[in-house]
Amino acid sequence: MRIKEKQSGTTLIEIMVSILVMAIGLLGLASLQINAMKFQKTASQRSEATQASYDIAERMRSNWLMPKSIDNLALFRAANELKYTFNDEYSVSYSATHNPPHNCKASICDTGKIAANDVQEWLRSLQQRLVDGTGMIVPVPGSASSTFDVTVMWKEQTLTALDANCPPAARAPIGVRCFNLRFSI
Repeated sequence: MRIKEKQSGTTLIEIMVSILVMAIGLLGLASLQINAMKFQKTASQRSEATQASYDIAERMRSNWLMPKSIDNLALFRAANELKYTFNDEYSVSYSATHNPPHNCKASICDTGKIAANDVQEWLRSLQQRLVDGTGMIVPVPGSASSTFDVTVMWKEQTLTALDANCPPAARAPIGVRCFNLRFSI
């Protein structure tokens, strides 16, 4: 006659292994959730930068003064480009207070005052929409039409290097992300 040997402790080992497998799976899900939130924040900031770039482009187009004749086209281009040029370094611009200098709602403003207001309102909106946000507006030299490079800059926690998209004039430090848009009027 055979005597059955009783096993003891195997159920406990099976339970411990299943808890370990489930814990590893839950840690994987938590990591996935954290990465999804991080990438969602990055995508949201890029979307804000894109919208802000198109915002200033449309403001510029709506305030652009067109010449009455082709003879003074270069003069008008230079005057218009100068009104919207803003190229302060990142560290100076993001910490500054940007307030529109003119009250164009209460009085009549010429295109120069409107341009000054547009730039300051745009910079203020970048500070509100993005973490340490600011921007640059620079005319492209030698272009056949009035062409501008608009750069939107903001701090991004996940960036641990210099962004190659940042223009050298911005002197953006490590951790600053840049979005560039080139457009013609």
